[in-house]
Amino acid sequence: MNLDQAQRDRYREFSDFVNDNVTPYAGDWDLHQQMPRDVIRAIGREGYFGAIVPEALGGKAWDFVTFGLLNEAFGRGSSSLTVLFTVQNMVATCLLKWASAKQVAKWIPPMAKGDIVASFALTEPNVGSDIQSIGTQFESHGDMLVLNGTKRWITFAGIADIYLVFGKLNGRPIACVVEKDMPGVEVTPIRDMLGFKACHLAQLDFHDVQIPAANVIGKAGFALSHIAPLGLHYGRLSTAFSSVGLIRAAMETSIKRASTRVVSHATLNNISSIRAVITEMGISYDTSLMMCLNAATAEDNRSLQAIEKTILAKYVASRNAVSAASQAVVISGAHGCHEESSPTARFYRDAKIMEIIEGTTQVLQNVLGNYYVNRAEPLVLN
Repeated sequence: MNLDQAQRDRYREFSDFVNDNVTPYAGDWDLHQQMPRDVIRAIGREGYFGAIVPEALGGKAWDFVTFGLLNEAFGRGSSSLTVLFTVQNMVATCLLKWASAKQVAKWIPPMAKGDIVASFALTEPNVGSDIQSIGTQFESHGDMLVLNGTKRWITFAGIADIYLVFGKLNGRPIACVVEKDMPGVEVTPIRDMLGFKACHLAQLDFHDVQIPAANVIGKAGFALSHIAPLGLHYGRLSTAFSSVGLIRAAMETSIKRASTRVVSHATLNNISSIRAVITEMGISYDTSLMMCLNAATAEDNRSLQAIEKTILAKYVASRNAVSAASQAVVISGAHGCHEESSPTARFYRDAKIMEIIEGTTQVLQNVLGNYYVNRAEPLVLN
């Protein structure tokens, strides 16, 4: 599809910001397993956290194609940083759709500026994609709720200011905003993950945390059927575009390495088999980008197929990212396996995580199977 001039200009702006503020430092962030607050503040000053937030609430009110391009540009620089856009907008879209006007006014403007970092607290130690099985419990005590339970593998929970926590109240699923400074909230950083090392992953333990009932988002009973799926939907769109950015980074790094690495008196870029691999990377990038743009356009047009198109984009882009990152390591050789010499090892580790977050490849494959089976029609030959 063709981008309009405003979208092209913004994409160049995003890319310039990443080249100056992200790419040179991403490896160091990964090595130290933390994201500096300075870069988060810089992103906040640019207004990128409010990409899809209404202007009246301090956001940019950009279309979803532009939001996708933002994620692609940052995905080329750092998967760990891009996932901050993912979770911040997962929470924001849930609040914009289901929160009261008072709740929106309290939390959305500072989130759009990056003054508040939010985390989407759904996953538990023994509960991943089967969200209906969550065990976190809320109890009602007048105008207060008491929260007990554990959330694990929560992205950016290590530095988040608020958490959108999913649990059950009298057997009915609810979503509730929990603030990090509330007594009884325990945050335990999780280090040494395979990938996304700088995304401040953490475990959240809640011990008799008292929360105002006014912090409940939406209606009791809607949390797992309406609120969580909405957040996951936008998380998949963000992750899909971020995967495309990773493919581009892997391809560009491979082209640069192939132009300097010599084998049998010839640079790799003059060897047909290597050129074929780079060609496959290019095709993967173009195909994945096209699917992501189609999904974002469907979202902008409020198409009934937006959910399926987003799942398809995330499925294809994340798988292609794994393949491209793997081939980038091969082309770079030992150089690509050394963390301080090349970013390809980071690409390789991060790409695999892309296949797991916001629904594993296998879970999405099952959903897509139902989609294709249900829409299939017999071919009629005249």
